[in-house]
Amino acid sequence: MSSINKKKEHLKQQNRIRFIHAAQELIESEGPQNASIRKIAEKAGFHNSTIYLYFEDVDQLILLASLKYLNEYSMALSELSAKNLKPFENFMTIWSFFARTVFGRPQIFYNFFFGKHSDNLTEVIKLYYELFPNEQGIYTPEIEDMYYGQNITERCLKVLAMLKDSDTRVNKENIELINDIIVGYIKYLLEQKCQNPSLDSDILTDKLLKMLKFMLS
Repeated sequence: MSSINKKKEHLKQQNRIRFIHAAQELIESEGPQNASIRKIAEKAGFHNSTIYLYFEDVDQLILLASLKYLNEYSMALSELSAKNLKPFENFMTIWSFFARTVFGRPQIFYNFFFGKHSDNLTEVIKLYYELFPNEQGIYTPEIEDMYYGQNITERCLKVLAMLKDSDTRVNKENIELINDIIVGYIKYLLEQKCQNPSLDSDILTDKLLKMLKFMLS
């Protein structure tokens, strides 16, 4: 790559970061539903139309900005990778981390896992860590494969696959059915939390973990 192209690419990356930081500030102060193209561009110091030079649309930008809130979960997974837990304990710990993260910011994570760009998470996550490499954790191959799943169904299936050779109900005949039930229940709980923010996140987490134990034990 020529020096001119390197400078252009560096500028492109810096402008993407400015947009993401602006979107994060608006999400924090006004909520994701109020982070419009006009407000983000104004805060970042650009014209509205400039956003399309760096992102597919405002929804992709909001998704990238939302990854900041997944950082606590990703760091917990990174720490989990250093432990040698039994498969079922590992599985339940992953879901406990996940639930406490998503129920803490339900609107953000409902959009992240069930919104417009929720079937393209691998590319979005990789782009984010290209821009913010210091936020990326270190995982075992199994957890890394799960973390970069293309969508929530694929991510959940990879976590569930950890149990195929363990003493649970999971087998190759029923794994996709069990996975669909888990994803559907997560969506239901997130919808409940979005509609009624006063719902206790710990209670919702407990409901999810109890359902998982009932389904698998």
